[in-house]
Amino acid sequence: MRIDLSRYVDPARNGITMVPAVALSLLVFAYSTRFGSITILAFYALWLPAFCLRPQLLLRHSGLVVVLLLIPLVATVSMVWSQSPGSSLRAGIQYGTTIFCGLVAARLVTLPNLMLGGLAGGLLILLYSSMNGSYAYDVVDGSYAFVGAFNSKNQLGYFASLTIMFAVGVSFVYKTIWPLRLIGIAVAAYAAMLLWLSESATSVLTIVFAVGIVIIARILFGLAHPVRRVMILILIAVGIALAIAALQLGVFDAILSAFNKDTTLTGRTFLWNRGITIGGEQPVLGLGYYAFWVQNNPPAEELWEQFYITARTGFHFHNTLIEAYVSLGLVGLVMMGALSASLLVFSIRVMMNHHATGSAIMSAGLSLLFLVRSVVEIDFFTPYTAGSFLVPYLLLTMSDSRHAEKHIYRRRRRARNTPSAIAA
Repeated sequence: MRIDLSRYVDPARNGITMVPAVALSLLVFAYSTRFGSITILAFYALWLPAFCLRPQLLLRHSGLVVVLLLIPLVATVSMVWSQSPGSSLRAGIQYGTTIFCGLVAARLVTLPNLMLGGLAGGLLILLYSSMNGSYAYDVVDGSYAFVGAFNSKNQLGYFASLTIMFAVGVSFVYKTIWPLRLIGIAVAAYAAMLLWLSESATSVLTIVFAVGIVIIARILFGLAHPVRRVMILILIAVGIALAIAALQLGVFDAILSAFNKDTTLTGRTFLWNRGITIGGEQPVLGLGYYAFWVQNNPPAEELWEQFYITARTGFHFHNTLIEAYVSLGLVGLVMMGALSASLLVFSIRVMMNHHATGSAIMSAGLSLLFLVRSVVEIDFFTPYTAGSFLVPYLLLTMSDSRHAEKHIYRRRRRARNTPSAIAA
C-alpha cells in the first residue's frame, strides 16, 4: 500500500491532520505537568516525523531557521559555565526541540488551520479547567481568583486570551462558513468569561491591545496599498506619543487601580530589580539557562519564600529580557532583545506587503500580543510552552510571506521587461 505523503506535508491539503495536531499541542503545553511525560512524547510525535520524511521542509530560506535555533543552542551550551549544569543541559535541549517543532509547523500549517486548531485546543483547555473548577488565594494581592486546572490565574488568563485571538481569526478575519463563525463567537465569549474570572490584569490588558490591533489592521486593509503604508507609519508615531503621554499623566497607574493592582505590579518591579542585581554578578554569560530557579540556591529560596511559593518551583522574574540576562548574561539579553524586536519589525513589514491578507493580520496580532506580554511574562523563553512554539512559527511564517511578496514583485518586473511587453 502506497502512502501519499503529499497530503501530510502539503499545507494546502493537510488540514485534516494539522488542525488536530495544533489542538493537541496546545493541550500538551497547558497540562503536560499534570498529565506527565507521555504528553511530551505525543507532542514530538506530532511534528518530528514530518521533518524525518521531508527534511527539505526547513532548507528553503533557512537563514532565519538557523538564527532562531541559535538561542536554544547557546542555552544548551551554557551547561559549560552553569551553576547547575544538568538543569541547563536538559532544559536547553527541551527548549531547542520546542522551537524546532514550531519551525516545522510553520512549513506545514497555514494560518487558517492554526486558527482552527487553536480554537479547538483552547476550547478543550478551558473546558477542562471549568470542570476542575479550582479557585486559589493570591497572597500577594489578597484576592481569590479562578485558576481552573492551573496553578496560576495568569496561566488560565494566558490560554483564555490565546483562545480569544484564535476565535477572532476564525469568526472575523477569515472567510468561513456561518456555523463555524457562530462557534467562534461562542467560544470567544466563553473564554472572555473565564478570563474575567481569572482576574489576570496582564492577560486582560494584553488581549484588549491585541484585538485592537486586529480591528485596526482590518480597517487599514480596506485602503489602497500606498495609503495603508502611510497610515501604518502615522499610527506607530501616534501610538508611541500616546504611550509616553499616558506614562507622564498617570494613566497607567489609573488602569492598574481599576484592576486593584498597585504600581509595583504585584511585586513585579521588585522582582525586576532583584533580577538585574543577580544578573550583574555574571553579566557576560549569566548563571546558565534554568540554573537560577533550582532548589537549595539561596537567592532563589529567598524569593520563593518572599512570594509564598511553597512548591519551590515554577517561578520566574516576570520579564523576558531580565530572565534572559540572569540566565545567559548580556549574550542572552542581546539575543532575546533581537527576537523581541523581530516580532515588531516583522509585523510591520508583513502589514505593509502589497498582497497582505488575513494571515498578515493574525500574524501581526499574535506577534504583538507576545511582544507586549514579554514585559511582564516569559512566554517564549521556556520549553514546552505555547509561546516558544508559536513565536518561531509566526516569525518564519511572516518571513516566508515576505519572500513570496518579493518573488511576485520580481516576476511582474520581469514580465514588464520582456520584449513582447515592451513591444505592446
